Amino acid sequence: MAITTAISDLFKSFYELISSIFGAAYAIVNSVVGAVVGFVTGIFKLAGDVLGGAIDIAGGVGKFIAGNIVLISVGALLAFAFVRYTAQGQRIAAQKKTN
Repeated sequence: MAITTAISDLFKSFYELISSIFGAAYAIVNSVVGAVVGFVTGIFKLAGDVLGGAIDIAGGVGKFIAGNIVLISVGALLAFAFVRYTAQGQRIAAQKKTN
């Protein structure tokens, strides 16, 4: 019985050896594929964040320009009103009547 047990243990050892080799190969391939997928996903996420930041900056610049247009328009309207009002011969501040 000792010889049959030894041969049985030998085959179990070979099975465990081959099983561990395939398990290690699977773990290596799985980790490499996971790293590649993570890298590609990270690249797309980076591109999305950069594009989103550029859109935020463009929106901020657009708001700044729109605000300046409004302020310049109001100033131009006030200047135009001042020129039109004074061209009619009227004074800006009414003087007190003295009797």
